[in-house]
Order: sequence, then structure tokens, then C-alpha cells
Amino acid sequence: MTIDRIQGTDGIRGPVCFAENSAADNPIAALLHENVLTEEFFELYTYAYCQELLESGFAKQTDLVVIGWDPRDLSGRFNQAAVSGIRKSGLTAVVVDILPTPAIALYQLHIKAACGFVLTASHNPADQNGIKIFLGHSNLKLFPEDDKRLTQRCLGLDYDELRSTPVTGEVRNEHQLARSVFLAFMADSENHWLAAEDLAGTTIIVDAANGAFSHLIKDLLRFEQSDFVFANCDPAQGINVRSGVADLEGISIISASEIENGLFSGYVALQQLLSAGRSQKEILNKKSGLVLGFIFDGDGDRCFLLSYDPFQDCVLVLDGDILAFLQAKLLKQNYPWKQSPLFVNTVESDLEAGRAVQQAGFETVQCAVGDKWILWQAWYHNWCSKNEYILSKTTDPEFIILLKNTTASLDLMVTRSKFDALFATKTMLEVENFILKKSANELLSSASAHTCRQYNNSFAIGSEQSGHVITLAKLGSGKLGSPVFSGNGLKCALNSLAAIQHLLPENDSPAFFKWLKRPFPSGYQKSLPVYYVDKSLLDEGSALREKLIELLLSELKWPEMEVEIVKREEEPEMLLLNVLQKGFLLAAVFVRNSGTEDKLALYLRGKADLSARLETLAEKIYPFLLSSFKSITNPMAKAELTVLNCLKAGAKQTSDLKLNNLANISTERLLHEMSSRQKLIRKEGELWSITETGRICLNHSERSEKTFQMNG
Repeated sequence: MTIDRIQGTDGIRGPVCFAENSAADNPIAALLHENVLTEEFFELYTYAYCQELLESGFAKQTDLVVIGWDPRDLSGRFNQAAVSGIRKSGLTAVVVDILPTPAIALYQLHIKAACGFVLTASHNPADQNGIKIFLGHSNLKLFPEDDKRLTQRCLGLDYDELRSTPVTGEVRNEHQLARSVFLAFMADSENHWLAAEDLAGTTIIVDAANGAFSHLIKDLLRFEQSDFVFANCDPAQGINVRSGVADLEGISIISASEIENGLFSGYVALQQLLSAGRSQKEILNKKSGLVLGFIFDGDGDRCFLLSYDPFQDCVLVLDGDILAFLQAKLLKQNYPWKQSPLFVNTVESDLEAGRAVQQAGFETVQCAVGDKWILWQAWYHNWCSKNEYILSKTTDPEFIILLKNTTASLDLMVTRSKFDALFATKTMLEVENFILKKSANELLSSASAHTCRQYNNSFAIGSEQSGHVITLAKLGSGKLGSPVFSGNGLKCALNSLAAIQHLLPENDSPAFFKWLKRPFPSGYQKSLPVYYVDKSLLDEGSALREKLIELLLSELKWPEMEVEIVKREEEPEMLLLNVLQKGFLLAAVFVRNSGTEDKLALYLRGKADLSARLETLAEKIYPFLLSSFKSITNPMAKAELTVLNCLKAGAKQTSDLKLNNLANISTERLLHEMSSRQKLIRKEGELWSITETGRICLNHSERSEKTFQMNG
């Protein structure tokens, strides 16, 4: 079997296991055959990428590599193994310890490091970990071509040789320095839009997801006239456990009963939000008495805002689509744009979000899932703006030829769908080094300062529905600051609150909450996950994929509408069908493997008046996915089947589900993903019962087992 890439949407992540507990004799075998990441793999992966940078000439032996992590590795073995990989390559490991992803990415730019490693599995459960990479000088994440090269390096490495490779690189601990840089960055009024007076009379519940913001967030939110209540700031309680954004995805309203004794019982931040909201109910007016929530993910690059609605006694969940729309409106209002500003979102977003920002005067671009594609759009448009400025200021023919050739090279990379972050960054550095050799430092600095002025760069904002919202920021002080784009949950929270306070309608409070819940006419959207899958079953050319296409096409024969199958080169494995009427996009239906979790999902997006048809489609397609794409070898899938079999005869308590003897299974995670995510089971009081969807999944599994035995 040829292995192209071992990475997903954003680096590599998955369940972790100590090497001595794996049956494999090397970390690559553990990954490929057991689907686990060992601490040895962390060492191999960082070593392999450092070698890539050295052999390509991008880095030299005296260069620095920044590495930091979220707090999920309680043993420290995975973190230290990754540091060892850097040092065995001969590069210097600059350890910044536990910090949010945006702080680590920022610091690697600040010290001009060759790259930055962030050890995190983001919003994934605590039993998983992973590695994100930010490339030095550009802050781009790795693209498919980078992933492919790194994969081949990892597959070709002899880990026995790496075990005996001596540590030659230095190590420096710069946690406090990196922390200070991030604090100063967030304190700069040019890097967020919130003024202290915007907080007057507002209570904010801050949920750090027991993650990387836990020990930093109180120092970051030292605003006067504010009332912050901090929750889930204790990593010992478990990162992302009944906290953070992960469990809120796809939810727009949470009722009080769900928080008090339902699905969200035990979610401390939601309980505090409900309690604070009820106590503020009597003093609420337009801007005073609001009770909001800043909800982050485990590594701090994503954010949702919550709001208590006193008129419905519920909590509103404002996802990335809503937050990006609000921020975009404020950007358009506050800056004199020279051209139509660019709004970028992904195929996961509500179709109506894009149409709403178009009506607000933005040009829109839709990209594949993953904030790396938004970062690319931001970086590329920033690069084009800088080039345009330099061309307008010089008559030097060498400058002109070089800049035009560079832009042509990058455009060719895009048209060929050979996205390569290392190539793009090296191309940029070659231009900048050429300019410096020509003693045109002032020209380069003024071009950089030019792109720091928002209205001179056509890129305005990029977002994912999952809570990544990216806008321009500045690294450094004064006019010589450099433009920075990265996912930053806190920046998103502050900018969103500023937008809410400046854009809220001048009318009574009930209308305010209706506006906040739906600031643009939303469309139909539903995402239905299937956990513990065999991702290869969705590969191009697989028989099951072809059967899925046939089923989708048969169900999408809607009158006066046509269907097109769309292939996105950034993610060719995704199966995307667009429904159009006279060329106008009415709906999008797609199935894609998660690049960050052990799942695939069915996504349905469309105009609101197609809701009934899309619901009917979901009723046909989702059971097929649940019953066909599960991995028969996955231990969690086997445990899921055990639970369904236990419940088919009647309701039972957790202790009666026969899970005690299953090794390496997180019962809490399993039951959570079966109930709140896939709706296979439900809990009433202390008893679990099977749902109709669960019975469909179980019946198919039993038929498959009988067929297997007969064929055997």
C-alpha cells in the first residue's frame, strides 16, 4: 500500500500510547497498524521536519526552533521526546512550555525561528495529542506538498538509528519571554478593537477548556470596568472535559433545562452563565447587564461567544459564522477600503453567511476546511499588496522583473494545485533578501508598514464555522510593525464583543437578542458525525464511495434543479455535491473524513426553504453512513457495539454496560460520542436506552457479522 500523507487537516493527531504499551517495534508501525502516536513518533516527527528544513537550505545549524504545548501531556514524555528530535537534528530547541497556539506561533515569528512546533490535539479528547507546525518567517502551516515530503521522510527513517543519534543541539527555556511577548501583543490596541468602556456593565464567563489559556487568561483580561468570572482553568480536571467549544459545535440554543439536568449538566461555565444571567435579569438594558461567555478550545486558537437570553431563559451560541459576520460589518464601517474587502470562509459555513457579507460590500471566497487555507489567502493577499506597493515605488528593472516572476511562480503553484508552504516562504525570502542586498531596507520596511494598514490589504477577514476567525494584527511597535495573521481565540472574542457593542440595534432588549441570535437570515445547516470509521472507505475509487454517490444522486432528483459533483483540489477525498437552479447555488451536500478526529461526517447546507428536503435526505443518508463506514477493527467501534447490544433489550445503568473489561477504552468519551454526537443512545436519569438510530446501526452490524461468518 502506498502511503501519501499521514497528516490530516491540521498536522497530525490521534490517540497516544507509550512505546512500551504498543505491540509495534517502531513508531511508524504503531501509527500505521495500531493507529496510535507514541512518544517515539513525536521524536521522529520533529527530527524529520528539522532535517527537511536543513537539507532544503531553509535552515542552518545555528537556527532556532520554537516548541510549546497545551497541558494534556501529564507525563511530559511526549513533550520531551519532541524536544529531543529537534536537538538531535542539531538545531536549538527554544522551549516555551504551556502556552496557547497563537502565542507560540507569534513567538517563533518574533525571534525569527526556522519553525514552530505546537504539541496539541486542540479540541480533541484528553487521550489524544498531536503536532502542528508553523513555518518560520511566513507563519504558514504545512500544505499537502509539505505533508507528502514529511510523510516520506518519516517512513524512510530508521528509528533504531535515531535512537542512537547523539543530542547536539542546544536547549533554551524562554517561557517567560514568550509569555511577555504575547501579553504585550494582546495589550496593543492595534491588535484588537475592544475599548475598556465597551465592557461597562457586562459580565463575562471565561471558559479556558482546562487548556493552554488556563494559567494565562487572567493576566490577559485585566480590563477595568469589567466583571470576569473564570471557569475551567484547571488542567488537572481534564482538557476539553465538559468544557470548551467542542461540544457546542452545531448548537445554536441551549435551554436552561439542558444545563440544569440534561445534556449539558455538569458544564461549569454554562451553569455559571445561567446563574449570572438570571441574577442580572432585572437590570438589563441595551448595553448594561449583558451576561456573555468567552469559550475557547484546548489550545486557544478558536472561540465561541455565548449570551444569556433573559426573555427565553436560555443560552445563545454564536459560532464562527456569526462572529465573522459581525466583525466584517464593523471592519467595513470603520475602515476606508480602497477596494472591495475580501471575506474568506470554508465549505462548512452557512451558505447564507457568504451571501450576507456580499450584500455588505465584501468579495467572497470559499476554501476547503482548515484554517491553513484561510491563512494562505491572508498571506497571499498580503504578499500581493506588498508587491504592488514596491512596484509603485521603484523603477529598478531588476526589482520589477523579480517581483513579477515571483508572483507568476506563486500563481502557477495555485493553478497546478501544488500547494507548498516551504516553496512559497522561500520564494518570499529570496525577494526580501534581494531587496536588502540592494540596500533598499527602507523600501521593504515601508512596504511592510503599508500592509499593516488594513484598508491597503484586500484581505479583511477569514473564518471557519468552528470558531477560527482571522483578521490582521501587527507584530512590533510603531510604523515598522509586521503584519501577522493567525487563529487567536482571545482576539476573536474581544473583536466580536466590540462588534456587538457597536452594531447592536437601537431598540428594546427583546429585539437585541433576536438580532444577536440571527444577525443575518440564516439558512439550513446540519452536520452529522460518524465515529470510529475506516477512512479509506471514502477514498476515490472505493466501491462504497461509488455506492454513496449513487445514493446521493438518486435522492437529489429535485424538480427544476441540477446537481454537480465538485472536486476541490485542496481536499480531493471530500465528496461534494452542489444543488443549483439556473446556476444559482441552493444547497451543498458533502461527506468528508475529519482530518483531526476519528470520524467522518455528513454536512448539509442550503437555503432555509429547502429544510424539509434536506431533512429527508439526512434521514436516508446518515443511517447508511453509520451502518457502512464503521471500522470493524477499531476498539472503540467494538465497544460501541457492546453498548448497543446491552441496550437492545432495555434500559441499563452505566455499570451494566459490560465496559469494565475493555482495555484502553475511555467509557466517558465513548458514551459522550454515542449520545450527544451520534444520537445512538440517550440517558434519562441514571438509565441509558437505545435510540431508533442506534437500532439501525446495530441491525446492520448484526447482518454484517452473519454475512462474515457465512462467507468465512
